[in-house]
Amino acid sequence: MKKIILISLLIFVLNSCQNIGDTAILQKKLQPTWQSFFKNNYSDDSEIKVMIATNRMRKSADFGCGDENFGVDFDKIITYGSCSIKVSKLHEIGNISSSKDNNENFKITNSKNLSEQEFFNELKNNSVTPLVFVHGFNVRYKEAILRASQIAYDLKYQGPVILFTWPSGAKDGFFDETLLNKTYELNAQNVKSSIMPFMQFLESFKKNKIKINLMIHSMGHQLALVGIDNIAKNSHEILINELFLNAPDYEAQAFKLIAKNIKKITNHITIYCSKNDKAMTASKIFNKNDRLGDCTNIDEVDVINVSAIDDSALGLGHGYYSSRSILNDMFLTLLGIDAKQRLFIVNSSKTQNEKYILRK
Repeated sequence: MKKIILISLLIFVLNSCQNIGDTAILQKKLQPTWQSFFKNNYSDDSEIKVMIATNRMRKSADFGCGDENFGVDFDKIITYGSCSIKVSKLHEIGNISSSKDNNENFKITNSKNLSEQEFFNELKNNSVTPLVFVHGFNVRYKEAILRASQIAYDLKYQGPVILFTWPSGAKDGFFDETLLNKTYELNAQNVKSSIMPFMQFLESFKKNKIKINLMIHSMGHQLALVGIDNIAKNSHEILINELFLNAPDYEAQAFKLIAKNIKKITNHITIYCSKNDKAMTASKIFNKNDRLGDCTNIDEVDVINVSAIDDSALGLGHGYYSSRSILNDMFLTLLGIDAKQRLFIVNSSKTQNEKYILRK
């Protein structure tokens, strides 16, 4: 965290320079700091270690990184472990499928079962703030792991990357996979049941004095935001440095009621939303209320409309959270750069339901 603050300060000073000669001197001074911080440059194929915390029910006795190991049924306990994934430098940003020539862009190479103590001891041995990722609706176990590795690689994240994976996804079987309404109802039930395990997970970070960056997608907000709110009711100690809410499938009015409380344990909140998100439209009909991912202004929160870069003609318009544009903005946010100073961010109209717009 100290390094991030130092880098941010140096960037600010650098941008403030009027003299070209002074700028060159500062650039020269800045270079060693960058090289020291970005020890993993991810310029080649890289082995990404994703640390796993899951309340999915085991399907096998052994811990592993495949759908044959953990399914879509709920478990009251949290299982800990890690998965190593070899990520190809040639993978398409935002895409976790194989390449056209059938080479594996994301190959699971190793898995390890960990106790809770081993899990948090490993985190305490790393000086960089970990990034916790909570996925959304209809995401199976293996897909969640690969997605976490893609985000880590493309974000060039320098600290531990942690996946909290709850029992999301369709039941096994062709008909189960085709009935999205049935899957949504199942996932909605599981996400509510997962609030308490997730709270216990966050409490363990508090107990071990580890602050986190937290990235959430879609339906995952229904467990994460409630969990954060409940913890904040009993503590004002900062737990989350940067909180990224991506396409939040969460009631807009309900978030307005808890936002002030969440801010007590969070340094900064960014919401990425879109008017093109068909999943938000469907959720609004299903839940009979406005959704946060459809853009709603919140005091002291950076609400960024990404409709311009979110092409729903190519799909649901719901998967932008792992795209080049969003990860680029997250990268600059993690360096402590204010929204108005970040690339491609402009002020929104005062009549709109967001503060900023991310340009295409």
